[in-house]
Amino acid sequence: MIKEIKYRINYLRAHLVVLRKFKMLFNINGRSFVKPEPALLESTGVINREGFCAGPSISSSVLEEIKAIYESRIVGVIPKPTGAPFTNLILDEDITIDNPVIKLAFSKDILDPAMDYFGGKLLFESLQVLYSYPTDGKLRESQYWHKDFGDSKSFHAIMYLNDVEKLSQGPFVFVSKKDSEKMKRSVIIRRINDEIFSKELGTGKIEYFYGKAGESVFVDPAICYHYGSRCKVGRLALFFTFNTSTPYIIMPGLIQKNSAKFLEIGKKLRPDIPVKKLSDLLGINR
Repeated sequence: MIKEIKYRINYLRAHLVVLRKFKMLFNINGRSFVKPEPALLESTGVINREGFCAGPSISSSVLEEIKAIYESRIVGVIPKPTGAPFTNLILDEDITIDNPVIKLAFSKDILDPAMDYFGGKLLFESLQVLYSYPTDGKLRESQYWHKDFGDSKSFHAIMYLNDVEKLSQGPFVFVSKKDSEKMKRSVIIRRINDEIFSKELGTGKIEYFYGKAGESVFVDPAICYHYGSRCKVGRLALFFTFNTSTPYIIMPGLIQKNSAKFLEIGKKLRPDIPVKKLSDLLGINR
């Protein structure tokens, strides 16, 4: 009985939307009261309106450089029978100024649209080289339709490292901002199966991000319903994720653990960005 009560309490703590939002109060800082910078890029207007827009493509030489580092690590991935069906292949030792993924993270193609979307008030939440492995049978939690509830506003830059041109290859699947508003509201974070989602979506359109290796999309996963990869063959992709400067939750991870290294690299790669702004981006001296 006591075990069941504890389980229900922990479940509510993790899934009640209002509790997630309450945690934001602990992340308020001096930057919270600074007026956002005006948007200058076309991508910001498109994402504000649609919830997503086309992202940049990288050259074949950069693509091959990235694949040369990370494709060989796939052989060491051991698929888990439960939980999210993907593994982040990037390691602490990859955080160098010469690493092509790190260069891309600080590039004008990725970082500048993110900064513009948040008016300069943002956190670099996570950097992932995700290998998604095939699954069968019952859907896992991340494979149900959901929105990300780590923040009220978020920015994914998703770039494929292999061609994803059919459903079996696990495209990123989502619906627009407008169509996401068709879904029923709930005080509990929802994980929705396809049947219920289809009924609530009605005439709304499901979007599939198909693309060649090196192509990308920008999506706000906090406002657009989506589901995680349901691939039948392995998929390799880059995920650059940014949140507001006051997210509901700050998850410890690669960037938080190595923020000083990221700052030194950022100062060299982007001397055009003030050091204070880079420090804020990386959550230093919060």
